[in-house]
Amino acid sequence: MARPATGQTPPISFRPPQQLLKEFDATIEEGRSRSDVLIELMHERVNRKRRERPAGSEEKTT
Repeated sequence: MARPATGQTPPISFRPPQQLLKEFDATIEEGRSRSDVLIELMHERVNRKRRERPAGSEEKTT
């Protein structure tokens, strides 16, 4: 059965090493959430990879 439309992006989860999570949390500015920071970092990585791609190469889709 398909998941009903909610108008929201489905959540994802993962388990980083405890020490990494502790250090990551210490870098987050007050008023920002882990999600906000992780989404920002994901955008930065995707944009960096796009810039590194040779001209004329096609984007892979999964």
